This record gives sequence, structure tokens and C-alpha cells, in this order.
Amino acid sequence: MIELVFLAMLSRLMNWGLTPLIATRTVAADAGTLHHFLSEPANQLRLLRRVPRGLEVHVRPWAKGRVVAVEILRRRRTVLWATWILSAGRGTTEVDLAVQFETRGLATRLALVLGGRRWLTRRVDDALARLGQICARAAEDIVPAPVSAPVDCSRRSRTTRSRTDAGREASPTS
Repeated sequence: MIELVFLAMLSRLMNWGLTPLIATRTVAADAGTLHHFLSEPANQLRLLRRVPRGLEVHVRPWAKGRVVAVEILRRRRTVLWATWILSAGRGTTEVDLAVQFETRGLATRLALVLGGRRWLTRRVDDALARLGQICARAAEDIVPAPVSAPVDCSRRSRTTRSRTDAGREASPTS
């Protein structure tokens, strides 16, 4: 039993600061439309409040349309991976955003433990809130399709058939 506790503590010490940050939000958008929106690097930068200098974004959308992987580079070096996972619903899409640092050095781990994880959580929540606002505005601005000329139904009359007439049509006569 002591070995199990020791191994659990050792695993926790070796992996601290390495777990990805995952946030979820439901937005009012079609999954296909959202996948197309998130596949644009300019839209990825638009979701951030302030974009630091020297930040590049490479987007890799998957063919299935459920996942968009984003590589965030600073000075041509990969710093962060963001993965958007889209789950379609009825008129809405559940968006899961997983963020993982590329570097796993002691400085990165220490920065995450000393408040960097909370800072990153706020940034991820803010990006998801912006995505929700963009989708809500887009849903509100949809112009309904024009309706064709109204049909005048007042001149039409409906005739009902008796049971015997309906029975004669249903049974074939030879």
C-alpha cells in the first residue's frame, strides 16, 4: 500500500504543470459554420483580447469537421497548442477548447503553478465568451428568406369522401 501512495505522489510530482487546460461552452451556431470560422487564422486572433507582438497562428482543420488544431508560435517557436472540439446539437454546438503548452521545462511548469494557469484560464474563458458573442450576433443578424406571393385559399373547397368511396378506391376490382 505504501508503494502505491509513493508511486501516486511521484507521478504527481513528475507531471505537475503538464495537464492541459480544458474549457467548454455551448454556442448558438451550426457546427459546420463554426468549423469554417475557426479554420481562419484571422478569426483565431480575433478571439483574443490583446494580441502580443510576434505571435503567429497556424490552423490545421481536420477533414471530419469536428476538430480544429491551432499551433501558436512566438518568434517562430511553438509555444502553445489549442484544440477546438466541436459537438453538434440541435441548432447549437458544444465547443471544447483544450490548451496545452509545448515546452515542458521547469520555468514553464513553475510559471503555471505560480498563477499562470489561472491567467490562462481567464484568457480561454474570455475567448470562448467572445466566440459565443460572435455567434449570437450572427444568429440575430440572419435575414429571413423572402416569402413568395401569398396563396389565396378562400376559393378552394375541400370535399370529403364517404367511407364507401374510400373503400372502393382501396380495393382493386377485377
